[in-house]
Amino acid sequence: MTTTPADLYCSHPLFGIEYEKHDADYRMPNYHYHNSYELYFLEEGYHHFMVDDGIFDIAMHDVALVKPNMFHQSHGNHSCARTCVYFTDRFLRLHYTEHSIQVLMDCFEKKLISVSKEAFPKLKRLLLLLEKENVNNPGNRIFVYLADILSLLNDQQRSPRAEQVPLAYTNIAPILAYINQHYNKINTIEEIAGQFYISKYYLCRIFKEATGLTLIQYLNNIKLQHACNLLVNSKFSILEIGMACGYNSSMYFCKMFKQALTVTPSEFRKNAKDKG
Repeated sequence: MTTTPADLYCSHPLFGIEYEKHDADYRMPNYHYHNSYELYFLEEGYHHFMVDDGIFDIAMHDVALVKPNMFHQSHGNHSCARTCVYFTDRFLRLHYTEHSIQVLMDCFEKKLISVSKEAFPKLKRLLLLLEKENVNNPGNRIFVYLADILSLLNDQQRSPRAEQVPLAYTNIAPILAYINQHYNKINTIEEIAGQFYISKYYLCRIFKEATGLTLIQYLNNIKLQHACNLLVNSKFSILEIGMACGYNSSMYFCKMFKQALTVTPSEFRKNAKDKG
């Protein structure tokens, strides 16, 4: 089995923001994850966005919301411009009360929010203000502008999409859901194909067309995502975590983990603890 290296995005320990514009030939290099929350604001164009067991189309003025340690990737041959905002749990705890965090972060219960045409200019002004702030300046107002953005997104949760775009790959959604539910019990591609009464070869073809990944790459990424979460949030041993995530030996689990994330499971756990 092979897997695509899953990038662990290493931004500032507290906060980061970046604006990028891509032409139609651009493709995000890897299915990846990071230990921060991400707000993905699409300002121009449209393309496809995959998060865990879902693929959805995002259009201009849509915002994708990604929780920490969730594998995701944008793809599709469409030009676009986007701003990404990253912030960590530590940033939230430093600047807001527990009640404020609970209220502000309610929007993250959704993976996609469409911002109305009327509200987007205000959102853009807040993003421009954020870009001017220096996270290393003790007097920065990042927490003020971020709270305003999160409040606006909470208000926009029920806003209708300004323009409709075709739904992408609806026939893949049940397959993604099945893999996410049974990732630690699946041993062969034939098992998945049999579940949906299609041939192995047809399954592999439509999956690669929809996601840009092979089925084995995606399955391994899902296993590794769950392993990362257990390494950070449990006291299970490396062997126990490997077995729980569908690996039959700790040696093979460690090999696949280091191949994908460039560190061993033990190093990953230690690094996460040091950052916490």
